Amino acid sequence: MKFRTLFMKELREMLSTQTILMMVVSVVILTFAGKAMTNAVEDSAETMMDINICDLDDTEFTRNMIKFMTANITSLGGEVNTVEITSDDYAAELKKADVRNVVIIPAGFTESVENNEAATVRYVQRLNSLATLSNMNTGSQVAVEYLTAAVKQVVYNTKVAGGKLTNGEVSFLNEPIHLEESTVVADKSEDISASVVMSLCSAQGMIVPIMMFVLVMMSSNMILNAVSTEKIDKTLETLLSAPISRLSVIAAKMLSAAVVAAMQAAVYMIGAKSMMNGVLDNVSGNTGYSEALRDLGLTMNASQYVLVGLQMFLSILIALSVSLILGVLARDAKSAQTLTLPIMMCTMIPYMLSMFVDIKTMSPAVKYIVYAIPFTHSFMASENAMFGNTDVYVGGLIYQVIFLAVCMFMALRIFMSDRIFTMTLGGKRSKKAEQ
Repeated sequence: MKFRTLFMKELREMLSTQTILMMVVSVVILTFAGKAMTNAVEDSAETMMDINICDLDDTEFTRNMIKFMTANITSLGGEVNTVEITSDDYAAELKKADVRNVVIIPAGFTESVENNEAATVRYVQRLNSLATLSNMNTGSQVAVEYLTAAVKQVVYNTKVAGGKLTNGEVSFLNEPIHLEESTVVADKSEDISASVVMSLCSAQGMIVPIMMFVLVMMSSNMILNAVSTEKIDKTLETLLSAPISRLSVIAAKMLSAAVVAAMQAAVYMIGAKSMMNGVLDNVSGNTGYSEALRDLGLTMNASQYVLVGLQMFLSILIALSVSLILGVLARDAKSAQTLTLPIMMCTMIPYMLSMFVDIKTMSPAVKYIVYAIPFTHSFMASENAMFGNTDVYVGGLIYQVIFLAVCMFMALRIFMSDRIFTMTLGGKRSKKAEQ
């Protein structure tokens, strides 16, 4: 009986209204994030079977091949769209055609087939993001498979009718397509596969979100625990009753935390730059991959690291100012630990979404909800810098500055009044707790 009483007592203390509320909020937020990723997967799946094709050869053979492809892909729910590509400036051509990828059948394709030589096909893909789920269809495998099947079918129909296939024709049909790939990023294009680009940039795409998540959580925990501990131990009352302005007290706390945050952001950015340089230096020189990535602008320079570091610094300052307010709301040591959950959840949502989906392409309602979280813009900073999304970067930077100003104003109002001693989350502290 004593054990049961003790167990129920501890359970009641841990399952407070605040804890239950945070659990409910966590479920809602994670459900929202899961729904966003599900929509991204569904959008990618809907267009995965679609093929945009440009027939520069324009012969009866290629027209029959495209008809065969259209029949097969349409039966599977996909579409074959014909587009015009008139130059080698693939960035401009994709923008003009308003497509993300295109299969180009070059002039001389039919002649190569008739000579039993592997016919060259070029697959051009635009990358707008390094997010995993938003680039599910970056590979050209679907296009190549259907082109190969179309070539085999047309060759079979045209040549078998006149007699048996020769040994040379049989060997040719084993591998009738030679694939060449090009990747477009912003206004640049290089002859490199989009899947190779994604694999080489995966480390860079993950390191900044991971650093951002760790820095925000470390900084917010640091100042939230400091403020809540001072309030619970009554040392905050002693400090604020000393002959020094309260503005000086909060300024000293924020400035010291900001200095530490700036040092952390600088150290992590230097470490990230060294890591990425090491990754690129170890890429085989014979492949030319490192040069291709640099030409595409997918390796950040010093100025881009400064831009990413600036947004990271602002996010840390926002986390610190919010932590100041949350620290004041702490009622005891247990509640202080739970108060970090709002910051954690607001950091986890953009952290997960930025790695898996392209936030810019989400539905407007969901996109602007995610944009309303100030940390989102820091998670997108490196991608915006590399892909030339200047408007998105500047808009996020301005929003972060405004959000920081609002949070600092609220923190100052609280610290400059006596509410700092009475405010708690979940009601006033009991007289017993104050003694």
